[in-house]
Amino acid sequence: MTELGAAEHRFIEAMGLHFERQGGTRIGGRIHALLMLAEEPLSLKRIAELLKVSAASVSTNIRACMAMGLVEPASVPGDRQHYYVISSEGWESRLHTAEDAMKAFVRVCQSALATPHLAAKPHLREAAEFCDFYLAEMAGIAERWRASRATRPGRTSKAPKGRTA
Repeated sequence: MTELGAAEHRFIEAMGLHFERQGGTRIGGRIHALLMLAEEPLSLKRIAELLKVSAASVSTNIRACMAMGLVEPASVPGDRQHYYVISSEGWESRLHTAEDAMKAFVRVCQSALATPHLAAKPHLREAAEFCDFYLAEMAGIAERWRASRATRPGRTSKAPKGRTA
């Protein structure tokens, strides 16, 4: 990846702000956006250069992106630097994270509803009912996503984790 144009910068900054609004870090969002645009694995050093941030900041935030399942390491034959790409399973990882958060939330609500004097609280009951509805509606979404991807014309095959350039 050479230099970034105005459109790329706008997208990267918008993604940074989006991540920040969602409780993440702006630099994490910017890294994710940059890797979405990259056509080859990028090293920590190159990410830092393109985003004009410190390598230490990239290192810290790349680990957070990896923990969220958005980014994965990649290797470049003959090169010992650490390289990164968008995770081949990142979107499904986001689905699973949202589902796990909703399940945890509903457990808290259900525990409270088991207490007799809280059981009649309408907002608490509605929250638990919404969670149940949401989880039922989302059931199987990852499988439907994979199926829809497999049938698209011109679809390239999914690369395995730790792919090489």
